[in-house]
Amino acid sequence: MSCKLLVSASIAVIVGYCWLNYVKRGPVYKSDKELNGKTVLITGGNSGIGKALAMDLAKRGARVVIASRNLKKSNKVKDEIVKESGNHGVRAMELDLADFDSVRKFAKDFNESEKYLDYFVNNAGVTMEGMTKYGLNRIFVVNYFSRFLLINLLLDKMKKQSAERPVRIVNLISDMYKFTEVIQSEMTRDPKGIWECFYMYAQSDFANIQFTYDLHRKLEDEGITTYNFDPGVVFTGEYHSGISFYDQALFYVPMLLFAPNVHSGYQPLLHLLLDDSVVEHSGGIFKDFRHEELHPHATNKSAWEVLMRKSFQVTGLSSAIE
Repeated sequence: MSCKLLVSASIAVIVGYCWLNYVKRGPVYKSDKELNGKTVLITGGNSGIGKALAMDLAKRGARVVIASRNLKKSNKVKDEIVKESGNHGVRAMELDLADFDSVRKFAKDFNESEKYLDYFVNNAGVTMEGMTKYGLNRIFVVNYFSRFLLINLLLDKMKKQSAERPVRIVNLISDMYKFTEVIQSEMTRDPKGIWECFYMYAQSDFANIQFTYDLHRKLEDEGITTYNFDPGVVFTGEYHSGISFYDQALFYVPMLLFAPNVHSGYQPLLHLLLDDSVVEHSGGIFKDFRHEELHPHATNKSAWEVLMRKSFQVTGLSSAIE
């Protein structure tokens, strides 16, 4: 073997090792904490980091409820989790976040059939074109308004148990919120193309962050803590809905090469659910394993009050969280 070939091979091995261990794989959260008797609700728990999280928590003994629009797919995932974990306390429930009636039905069924809710992970979200029957775009309804509605409908259950069984609520967002704010006129516009979808997604993130912070202010003394979690870009292999083939290729290839895999992607979320050190940062945002300070505009109370009134009007809820 020539010297040049040997050097090239050595460089390739080093680059491959670094790519695999520092790009595709990240730190692993290690904890032997068990969750026997605890109930976890994960929206969008039938794919991506939601599925990986559901599997991990089921192995720790938790009762895991997977909520998603595609019940057939969720039942297959449930069976897979039960088989691998040996935990039969896994349940699939239908929840279409683009339909407030579905959200209300889900909340009613959950409140009546589940005794507790200890961990609530709002993982489901979309970046796709389209409008809903409410005259609002799909991104805002799925990513924000339905989260707002669902949390409010389950809040009494969480409050009743929180003195003895603390509750953690986690909303998945992105750091795109830093570059925008909620513009109410945009909610009624159908975004076209991936860049407009990302812009709308950023606005829904901003709304979620304001909501999460407000929940923290109102619930911090009741044993309920709230967090925003930014998973960054995670390669799940499921970037196909609502965007063109060109846009898929534009983002799919770089993510395949440079984005961490699902196993790495859910590790910081696991840390956020299980680690005691995060409690002091309730209301804040976490990225990777780090707490980050919120941008000041995300805690603007007057802006939130305007959005809150709009949220109650859109979802049909009658009163604010006390």
